[in-house]
Amino acid sequence: MLSESRRVNKVVITGIGSVSALGNDVASAWDAAISGRGGIGPIKRYAEGQQDLVFEGIGASVLAGALAPLRARFSEKQLSGVDPFSAFGAAATLEALTSAGLLDDKAALSEAAIVYGSASGGHASIEAGYTRMFYERLPNVHPMTIPRYMGSAAVSHISILFGVKGHSLAVSSACASSAHAIGEAMHLIRAGRASVAITGGSDASLTFGSLQGWKALQAMAPDTCRPFSLDRKGMVIGEGAATLVLESEAHARARGAHVYAELAGYGSTADAGHITQPDSERAAAAIKAAHRDAGLSEAVPVLYSAHGTGTRLNDRAESAALRLAYPDSLAANRVIATKSAHGHMLGAGGAMELILGVQALVAEKAPPVLGFLGRDPECDLPLVLEPEAFAADALVSSSFAFGGLNCVLIARRYPA
Repeated sequence: MLSESRRVNKVVITGIGSVSALGNDVASAWDAAISGRGGIGPIKRYAEGQQDLVFEGIGASVLAGALAPLRARFSEKQLSGVDPFSAFGAAATLEALTSAGLLDDKAALSEAAIVYGSASGGHASIEAGYTRMFYERLPNVHPMTIPRYMGSAAVSHISILFGVKGHSLAVSSACASSAHAIGEAMHLIRAGRASVAITGGSDASLTFGSLQGWKALQAMAPDTCRPFSLDRKGMVIGEGAATLVLESEAHARARGAHVYAELAGYGSTADAGHITQPDSERAAAAIKAAHRDAGLSEAVPVLYSAHGTGTRLNDRAESAALRLAYPDSLAANRVIATKSAHGHMLGAGGAMELILGVQALVAEKAPPVLGFLGRDPECDLPLVLEPEAFAADALVSSSFAFGGLNCVLIARRYPA
């Protein structure tokens, strides 16, 4: 049975924005994804201010010019001292508010909420501070180091730049951060505590220190991200941001807003197990919880946007979770995995994957999994390997994070 709050306050998506290795806006990212063009390639990152400490490998970098629209609207003074993860979040939010038709609606923004995620916060700022203290042996760091790198900095900058004064907070749950933020924002609107919410997430983790940390985990691919593929070799770190504007259906209708989709379901569980090894049963429980919340039977064919990191362990565990969640209907679904195109955007990943999934839902066409070398018997899923027409009524988007923090979101087609 649907909750009373969901009956009264249906939640819809009215704005979307992104910056990523696939493009500096949603249209560019979607065109790349559906055309089978990826943004993964060679990268070189130096330690802050040092030329003798370098990381060379594979990554998915935000493209040049990503911040140009932000700089065109705001002064250099307004943007000074902003860490890249906050700047990416603001750039994606600028596009999302523009697409929602709310950018200049001061009254609506004044009452709007912000629920925004980041897995890592301001890596660039904290590494600059470490360099000054431990490498250059300077007596102090920049006085704005903490305000730049704090995990809630993106929330604060979004609030300041766009005049958002409602309920605002940051969410950090590793690579499920933006997915959890979206789910919590949805419930905020369902509960009647906000009519408009800005949500999503950002991360800028392609820094020397961060990449060295991921390298130490031995989870990074030497070539590219190949989700669920035979001979896959690991994940590829990406960067960027993805923002959605959520509204109550009543608020959106009252102002004649365009609606991309209904945000209908949210399931969240914890493994209470290993810090890096996922639990298929708890992941499946999150999928089932999202279906219950959306009032959507697991027998209905869906477009499933997988977490799909490209690591042997995670892909195998997610495949097992899908078999548990859809024991009789898995073959009727179609599975996409867009990290193969934009890399693992960490705290922004869930939001980016939801946006691309919603685009697929609207276009009735699913983007292909890239880099596929052949089927792994342990990951025998109905994968989309070429751009494919698929008129699903619902999208299921999953994020299964380190620490066993699982989040699944469901979007439904909205009538024209």
